[in-house]
Amino acid sequence: MALNGGGYWKMKKTKPNWRDWLKNKKECKFWLDKYTKSKILQKRKDESNLYIRKSDHNLNLANWIFEKHEDEIPETFGEETFYDWIINIYYYAIYHSALALVSLDGYYSKNHSATLCCIIYHHYHINNSLKDEDVELIAKSLDKEDIETLGESKELRERASYNVHAEFEKNLAEDAKEQSVNFTNKIKSILEAG
Repeated sequence: MALNGGGYWKMKKTKPNWRDWLKNKKECKFWLDKYTKSKILQKRKDESNLYIRKSDHNLNLANWIFEKHEDEIPETFGEETFYDWIINIYYYAIYHSALALVSLDGYYSKNHSATLCCIIYHHYHINNSLKDEDVELIAKSLDKEDIETLGESKELRERASYNVHAEFEKNLAEDAKEQSVNFTNKIKSILEAG
């Protein structure tokens, strides 16, 4: 796609693609400006501490339910498990950590694509605090309605929801736990440095 002299895209973009944003800073900026002008991203004071507290809240709940699978849940519910819900809670922790980054940049986001765009622009392209795998993890934790390419987290949640093997579900939950704890800790480091 050709650029005009002002640096803006001649061809109108109609559908956002977060993978394109990773590859092309100008494409990402185009969408960031579009989200800002349409007030999907709105200026707001930094409330990143509130989002990180919510992320910690989600991690604590997921960890607590995970631990209850050792004794209490089998005693109460027999073979029924709640690993599918645990996975969802861990991904909400990632989502709230992502919102903390958006808030750190002085924005409030009304949809997942705008959230991801803001994060990619500010924390991937501008200050290089996130890597490809971090952005991929955020994208995986977001909803299909707002993102063209979903990633595998929804797939993992669906498999956890419909697979009858408790060990499989437990392994997925352990993976989600590790990812969400590591990501949340990374975001906390960024917030402390910011």
